[in-house]
Amino acid sequence: MKLNKYTLVAIVAATFSLQSCKKDFLDKQPFNQVTEITTADGAERLMAGVYGGMYNDYHIWDYMVNGDVTSDNAYAGGDNPANIQIDVFDVNATNGNIGRDWGGLYSNIKDANEVLENIPNIQDAALTNDRKTQMLGEAKTMRAYFYFHLVRLWGSVPLILKTPTNLQEMQQPRSTVDQVYAQIIKDLEEALPAVRTTATNKGIITKGVVNALLAKVHASKPTPDWTKVNQYADAVIAGGYAPVGNFDHLFDGAHKNNSESIWEMQYDGWGGPKGRGNWMTGVIVGTGWKRFCTPTNDLVALFDAEGDVIRKASSISFRNVSSDGWSDIYWTKANYPFINKYRNDDLANSYILRLADIKLLKAEALNELTATGWSSAKTLVDEIRGRVNLGGTPANTQAAMRLAIEKERRLELAFEGHRWFDLLRTNRAVAVMNAQKDNNGATLYNISTAKLLFPIPQAERDRNPNL
Repeated sequence: MKLNKYTLVAIVAATFSLQSCKKDFLDKQPFNQVTEITTADGAERLMAGVYGGMYNDYHIWDYMVNGDVTSDNAYAGGDNPANIQIDVFDVNATNGNIGRDWGGLYSNIKDANEVLENIPNIQDAALTNDRKTQMLGEAKTMRAYFYFHLVRLWGSVPLILKTPTNLQEMQQPRSTVDQVYAQIIKDLEEALPAVRTTATNKGIITKGVVNALLAKVHASKPTPDWTKVNQYADAVIAGGYAPVGNFDHLFDGAHKNNSESIWEMQYDGWGGPKGRGNWMTGVIVGTGWKRFCTPTNDLVALFDAEGDVIRKASSISFRNVSSDGWSDIYWTKANYPFINKYRNDDLANSYILRLADIKLLKAEALNELTATGWSSAKTLVDEIRGRVNLGGTPANTQAAMRLAIEKERRLELAFEGHRWFDLLRTNRAVAVMNAQKDNNGATLYNISTAKLLFPIPQAERDRNPNL
């Protein structure tokens, strides 16, 4: 993919003209040529570039590898060595996915920084102050979101908050995890009053997106702030969102940008006006060659043990692929599982945030705030279960409710990129992964906390001695 070329150096290099990119890096060139934007139209194009930059490998596909394949939800499948290394916790600094994801996220941050640096200086009367403020809020939200992924995957990472103007500014050291989270929260808090309340589609940043991100960030930082999680979850719930009554309508392709959706990737197909096709659908389901991201035996067993036939059918489909010329160590090919949540070919939107996620986060906050909070949490958990015709959770203690919420999040949000990050933030990753068995009962993993974060890509370490 083209985005493999984006590295930490690309935070600067991507702002060069195409001609200057071809020249020796040590040639004296302006570090940023975007400052020439002076019109409202140019501002809108700059803002569109931030949104458009999200249609890269990370946000289309790797979010699921990192969120579900790394976890107990999916095996790597396929024959891609980088995915397999991530699946079995055998990555090193030369893993192609890791380099691609680091570069892609920092390229996204570069796009957001360009908006934040240039929009305030545009004097075109056609660009109103209200629109300027709105753009700045959207850019800050997106920068926070990109750093949220970086800090959870790598821990300490460089905070690049403006376009570098010299080599020293390019070679930033890693900021601490606490510093990165503080910047994420600062960006989101400043964005909240600036962004719009509603938008034409769920791909645009709104107050609901910011509130949802604040809830998730406060639940994920090293010392969670459950009061803040509860506060921002309440703001989302009060923001006009509503559960979709039929769970399968979330994924059938006929109910995009629905009442439950908070933030959603927008695909119109390769032939659409924007030409954004969701190519992930072609690599996770189909015949002829072995597809990626195969549901695990453990997840299927959990759906079955819970009697969760509705969410299982929406999440996983089974096919006979016996005639295909490949093998699998986990499943019989006569009844082989595929992810079923992205079934609308290249038109399938994907959720970044939806209401059920936030309601379960609120349940978690209530359970953690007081020893008896489990009873209030139960109401929310039972609501989520009730939609798929399951009875109420039997959990009746704080400890039992923690596990009940963890299980409910897994069943509800499978293959939406959340599971691994849930295990990380609850400090359950090592215990859960080391308990995994294959279909013959053999232990699959033997990991320690040293395996929970990605290594910094070797190419970045070579370019930046301060890493």
